[in-house]
Amino acid sequence: MNFDTKYLIRWGIPGWIMVMVLLPYFIVIYFDFLSSHVSTASDLLAIGAVLTVLGVPLGYLLNQIHHSLFWVLPKCWKGTWSTYFDEEIKVDEYFDKDESHKDKRERYRYLLSRKHELGGVVVSLGISGFVILLRCIYVLIFKNLQLWEIFYFVIVLTLFLILWLSRNYSSENIEKYHAYYLKQSQSRGILFIEKEDG
Repeated sequence: MNFDTKYLIRWGIPGWIMVMVLLPYFIVIYFDFLSSHVSTASDLLAIGAVLTVLGVPLGYLLNQIHHSLFWVLPKCWKGTWSTYFDEEIKVDEYFDKDESHKDKRERYRYLLSRKHELGGVVVSLGISGFVILLRCIYVLIFKNLQLWEIFYFVIVLTLFLILWLSRNYSSENIEKYHAYYLKQSQSRGILFIEKEDG
């Protein structure tokens, strides 16, 4: 089985980011409990190994959530799946018609993967921020909310917004490229038909 490690890293990043965001937060909150139950270096090493391994399926799940929420469902609601599939076939045919389009295909692939990579991280930060917000609301109602918790939430929210902007930039970029290559494909198709007729 030929498995590219770049996919492992791509799938793992959103999961590892979620772990990196939530783990310190809950370590501070439950420090007394954790310090009494995790006492040796081997315990820490085992927990770190488990969290590292779990980051990959978690990240894959977060990527799929992004893909479903922002790519699949909108096209489902609009009823444009079939149209989009036809457009993708035309764009692929445009890339395959000429060897010089290889660089364009790579650029298109890069932009598309960039959008989904950022999307997975955005979902990761969004869910992490939501968990922290729920905890802050709970503490605000039933206990004393500490200033560091608000500060921590603001940091996560800021990261979320920055990456959301970056994700939207990539999304707009790939849609422009898609429309451009589709237009090129259609114009080349017309020229090709005219040549055959002539």
